[in-house]
Amino acid sequence: MKIGNLSQGACPMRVCMVLHDPQPFGGLEEYAVALALCLQQKGHSVSVLSSTWVPPDNQYVQRLQSAGIPCIQVPRWLSRPASHWPTKMRVLSGALMALTPLTCCLAVVLCLTRRTSWKQARASATNRLRQFLLAKIIARNYYRSLSLVLLEYWRLRWRPDIIHVHGYTTSLLFVVRWAHARRIPVVYEEHATPDSKYDWWSGFHKVINEATTVIAVSQKSAEGLRTVCGVTRPVAVVNGPLTDPCSAVPPSEKRGDNEHTGLVVTTIARLIEVKGLNHLLDAIVEITAEHPTTLFRIHGGGPLLEELLAYSHQRGLNGAEIFVGPFHSRDELDRIMGATDVFVLPSLLEGQPLALVEAMAYGRPIVATAVGGVPELIQDGINGLLCRPADSKCLASCISRLLGDQALRGRLGRAARQSFEEGPFSPDAVCTAITSIYRDSLENRPLSVAAEVT
Repeated sequence: MKIGNLSQGACPMRVCMVLHDPQPFGGLEEYAVALALCLQQKGHSVSVLSSTWVPPDNQYVQRLQSAGIPCIQVPRWLSRPASHWPTKMRVLSGALMALTPLTCCLAVVLCLTRRTSWKQARASATNRLRQFLLAKIIARNYYRSLSLVLLEYWRLRWRPDIIHVHGYTTSLLFVVRWAHARRIPVVYEEHATPDSKYDWWSGFHKVINEATTVIAVSQKSAEGLRTVCGVTRPVAVVNGPLTDPCSAVPPSEKRGDNEHTGLVVTTIARLIEVKGLNHLLDAIVEITAEHPTTLFRIHGGGPLLEELLAYSHQRGLNGAEIFVGPFHSRDELDRIMGATDVFVLPSLLEGQPLALVEAMAYGRPIVATAVGGVPELIQDGINGLLCRPADSKCLASCISRLLGDQALRGRLGRAARQSFEEGPFSPDAVCTAITSIYRDSLENRPLSVAAEVT
């Protein structure tokens, strides 16, 4: 019997989802929260465990808590010194100050043995102690150890039936090993597309086959899991869930509070290397020569902000106007997409980008790079335009083509919306596939035909 919803005789499950360092916004986080909410609506008990401390104003934490879903995390006072680098540096400074007597003793020894000045000996002693503390204590990442304690506590208190790990590279593989050792069924879902050009999946093969079931978010990701990560069992492919925003309108009927007369090109992405935003900036330089009134808006935060702002300045662009920061609610996304004429995703690596599915749901004409699961969503010239990754000239050409052709924007936007409506993105459909996988994992049997398997 295929099971998706709770049917007659089907028992509710206790599902613990595990995430690593949830961000203020992101596709993985949106996917996990949407799935958790849908599972709860179907009668299952759900909890979400984070391997690091998450601020209480995080939009995903707030949505889970408002629905009564427990969010378990390491306390801030433990998590920050364990995994947050700026906090680690403050701890190091405090430790060096507290160990001043030891530093002075070591400096005296250096003065006598090396016959150096007190100033040189003191500096050398401080540097030696700093390097020792960094190597042996400070630089080590303790989030795994703390997470294992948290997992053990939650296993004893909440007693989950199944663990669902939302992974990105090797950050949460230790959870797979922990669950396997305790004979708890564990579903591992990889949200990126493993690529041999990056060493992020090094050692993946040593642990991944201990998972009860492995899920990929696209066919391309499934292929990478087999060839790059060494998965030897069938891989289930499940699309990300997205509730229909019910506000998609053709670009010609654009709404929003923008008073600028030019068109708006929008990107939603974390400011990290694999999003290819430097190539988009190069493309913007070319596009503005032909379309000087066009506005470019990149919504997102991340570690590369300062670097990207500096690169924008170097290319003669106003980075402060382009990089507008992350949004923090679905209402903000509705406003952003409502003011968008062209949506662009210039990524170098993707799983199945939820931002792209959202753009489809809002009926926006799309320009995206043909990486990961993107070509499984966008057919070039049919419901969007595809570019080669890391090719700013191709990006500039495709974006300029849409900016100069209102009819093409309308046609591609309507086709993108139709693709969303016909696709397997509804939370109910995804929940049906996932619960079927859970049932199979609990019964330790091969994947059900209810899930698409490669």
